[in-house]
Amino acid sequence: MKEAKVLWVDFLANGTGLHIEEKRNEYIDKAKKAGFTHIVVDAKIPYGYVTYQSKIAPHAGEWERFSCWQGLDFVAVMLEAIKEQGLKAILKADIFAEGRIGAPALPHLQEDWQVIYLGEGRDGRPAFTKAEDWTENAVFVNPVMPDVRQYELSIIRELGENYEFDAFILDRCRYPNVKADYSPLSRREFEKYSSLSIKNWPYDVAEGGPFFKKWLAWRASVISSFIKEAKAEVKKAGSSRDFGVYVGSWYPEFFQEGVNWGSKEFSPGYDWMDADYSETGYAEELDFLMTGCYCFHVTKQEAAAAGLREWESVEGAIEISKAAVMNKPAYLPSLFLKDYEGNEQQFQKALEMCTKNGESLMIFDSIYLEQYGWWGLLKEHNLSRGGSL
Repeated sequence: MKEAKVLWVDFLANGTGLHIEEKRNEYIDKAKKAGFTHIVVDAKIPYGYVTYQSKIAPHAGEWERFSCWQGLDFVAVMLEAIKEQGLKAILKADIFAEGRIGAPALPHLQEDWQVIYLGEGRDGRPAFTKAEDWTENAVFVNPVMPDVRQYELSIIRELGENYEFDAFILDRCRYPNVKADYSPLSRREFEKYSSLSIKNWPYDVAEGGPFFKKWLAWRASVISSFIKEAKAEVKKAGSSRDFGVYVGSWYPEFFQEGVNWGSKEFSPGYDWMDADYSETGYAEELDFLMTGCYCFHVTKQEAAAAGLREWESVEGAIEISKAAVMNKPAYLPSLFLKDYEGNEQQFQKALEMCTKNGESLMIFDSIYLEQYGWWGLLKEHNLSRGGSL
């Protein structure tokens, strides 16, 4: 995405207001005047619901919070409004998150799809807990399970076949954290991958175990293989459509989510890496990558003064992101506006850091531009240099 200025419109934050046509049109009009070139449209949200008329997945209108959308198609009306303004649309799908803790299970969610978390019982023995009983808000499902993968791919396929858009982006295409998945299926698949027979399960593959590094590489390979399959679905529906992923910028710790979003050629030698880890990199599969440089501190110097690591600044996050992808996909540093609530000057510094380091960026989320009255700041910043996929 050359010179792309992307505005993320999160359905969870904006959905209740955007069912009003005037509000939708106002948002898109403000986005265009502020200089945005692309709008991210939520097609599948983190809790398993979709926002379009699907034959596969439950509609967000079935959730009481978004009952105003019952029978309506958020994707269709947003695409129409975006097209009318001459902007480009990026459809977004949350992957591997299929329910909410404490809410009734969605009809499609099979119990054995859920990830199994590893904890410690009161007796010190390993405790295995299903996702629905864990503390994570979203019910994550197991990325290695064939039925789970086919379900997620079927949604991407359905969107590709029924809507016209310019690009597609995946979010939450990962494990929830390093404590998952410890299911019997994952054990079998890891043993197949590694040619090992795990005698002391789960300790041998858990942190501190002899095969922990190999386990991390296997988890990353599971996600990388799905990325290839998802890309194929997007390109099958339209080869000119760009394919990308959103991830956190904290590469030195993102192994915990089972994701290697770097290039296969990137091998920084972190102590958690084994010899095979670099091979799991998927940057070469992408047309573009957004990394969340979600930091209050803008410069590396500011972060250091606060006792933080360099990559816990916008500058450092961009630096590690660019190093990891090695110019393979287009790169978009991304800002979380809530980090700068009440501090307009710091937000402007963060914007300047992004534009200094490239031609593209992503802003999350439109709701904060509205709440903080910052649309005009972007216009003043000369965001509107135009952009195209």
